[in-house]
Amino acid sequence: MATKILVQTGCSAVIMFQTALFFYLNACAAEAFMKSVTTGLTIGNMRGGSENAPHSPSLGWRPSNSAIFVKEQQNQYDATPSVSESPNMKTVDVLSLDSIRSSLIRQEETIIFAMIERSQFCRNSVVYGSLCPSNLAKEDDAVHKNFGKFTAASISNGNDSDSPLSFLEFMLQGTETLYASVRRYTSPDEHPFFPHTISGVVSALPDLVYPTNLLSEIGGAADINFNDVLLRRYVREAVPALTVEGDDEQYGSTVVSDVSVLQALSKRIHYGKFVAESKYLADPEGYQKLVDNGDAVSIMAKLTNEAVERQVLNRARLKAATYGRDPLLVSLPPMEGKSKRTELAGIVAGAAASAAVAAVESMGTNDEYDGKVNPSVIQRIYKEIIIPMTKDVEVAYLFKRCGKDPPEGWYGGMQ
Repeated sequence: MATKILVQTGCSAVIMFQTALFFYLNACAAEAFMKSVTTGLTIGNMRGGSENAPHSPSLGWRPSNSAIFVKEQQNQYDATPSVSESPNMKTVDVLSLDSIRSSLIRQEETIIFAMIERSQFCRNSVVYGSLCPSNLAKEDDAVHKNFGKFTAASISNGNDSDSPLSFLEFMLQGTETLYASVRRYTSPDEHPFFPHTISGVVSALPDLVYPTNLLSEIGGAADINFNDVLLRRYVREAVPALTVEGDDEQYGSTVVSDVSVLQALSKRIHYGKFVAESKYLADPEGYQKLVDNGDAVSIMAKLTNEAVERQVLNRARLKAATYGRDPLLVSLPPMEGKSKRTELAGIVAGAAASAAVAAVESMGTNDEYDGKVNPSVIQRIYKEIIIPMTKDVEVAYLFKRCGKDPPEGWYGGMQ
């Protein structure tokens, strides 16, 4: 293994040198291209960006004197663009597996960056209260004794319950109260952790209209919510893996970063409902038969695509290695009168070198990484929590979709 990594490192070093040399020698061409972009072209308005869009929205690069661009500028203020110019899309496109996978890939950046942010603080188990098992709460007892008490009644959401909350739960409820008022949880891909305590939408905002057939309402399939399990597993498994033991008193920053991670994870695992609906539509008879037989194991096997899961795990590890380290700065010898070109070449070469180093480090062992978070930790969270819980959502959705409750005790990720 060590020999393999050494060879890969040597190869990467050669690639990095060649890349730097290539960009250095072609800096003139690069600068000319940048000038043509900034002086001869204008960015058209980007429209129609959607988490569920099957294709990335066009950047609209067009000459500034283009009649089409002028028309686009006018339309960005038009509340009802013409049908020919609006990015129309059918539900079958939204529910295609390619579209769903594209969205899941884009969510990886959000999840990984959020987990990197959480890793900069100590475990601070005091913020988790009873959510945190006693074997993980190893800080000084005095910290816990002096920590305040939180209740739902102290949140301005109309809930007068005096039942105790952890600091994380208090922050989650307060955040969801605010977000619910601006329509976040009217979206079918968003799920609150405390659905019974959120308030209504402020009257100043108009209602949003979503397609009615994105998910099935049969058996309450569309309402499946696994956030209670996700919250426990995050605190008990993900947090200890991401953080170092101890207390740094950064409690507010800790729970703010926790909320970001949890919301990103919740969106990701509940995308399993869209995956399940897409697969059900491809073979309704096959899934109905398995549900009628109560065969959750065969349904799980039918849903599983091991090749795609390996791609997800490898991509998550590589992204964690890339995002978890500072970029390299490459200083190239200046060319006389060419300082801007040299600077441009150095930036691009540095980016290429950083990517090469991250790729090599992502293949190392658990103890070989000194960045912000170990890539193997991110990969393990995907393997042991994110992917299994996503498939649990899929199986539960399919049972509900076919008119039955899933059998007790089958959940692979529900621990």
